[in-house]
Amino acid sequence: MKNLELYLKNQGSQNLSTQEQKKLLRKHMLIERENTHKYADPQNWGPKQFFRSLELLKINDVADLENKYLIACFFPIRHELDLSSFATSQWLFPKIHNNNQLLWFEYGDGKTNYIENKYGIKEKEDKYCFSYGHDFLPMLCFIPGIAAAQDGTRLGYGGGFYDKFLSEFKDKVTSVLCLPSREFLFDTLPYEEHDEKVDLIVF
Repeated sequence: MKNLELYLKNQGSQNLSTQEQKKLLRKHMLIERENTHKYADPQNWGPKQFFRSLELLKINDVADLENKYLIACFFPIRHELDLSSFATSQWLFPKIHNNNQLLWFEYGDGKTNYIENKYGIKEKEDKYCFSYGHDFLPMLCFIPGIAAAQDGTRLGYGGGFYDKFLSEFKDKVTSVLCLPSREFLFDTLPYEEHDEKVDLIVF
């Protein structure tokens, strides 16, 4: 686990604003993730964290998971851990809508009706998507992120899409952030009022 104060001091950046600190951390941790990925065992780049999540949630297997939750995941980019390889037809994946709202679509066969958004992420047209609602089953949401703090603070990419979603559905969504290793965990992270903490961090 990294000490934030020492890390920023070593970068000569301890006097930056919160937003500037987050921007610097994103840059450096993305580079560290890319370098870590080069030498990583594929089993430690998603599978290990996925099954550890099930263990911590006291879930027996994927079938048990799907009986208890709607499962939301994401397609990996920029050397993110790949949890999508476990997806079955009913798993949900996100689409970024116009007003920073997250819509969802079912994985289906995983091959058809995909387009790429401006971030290079696969998604589907609006006609295949829907909004999650308070009358839906509880959701277990594996969310993307670059780093985290031990209190659940997440360092995302700065779009705020998941923060908005998690804020609206705090009572319905259990959020899980999977990291490559303990080296992507900090004792604390720069934090803004709109930032939402995740429920479970796994590495």
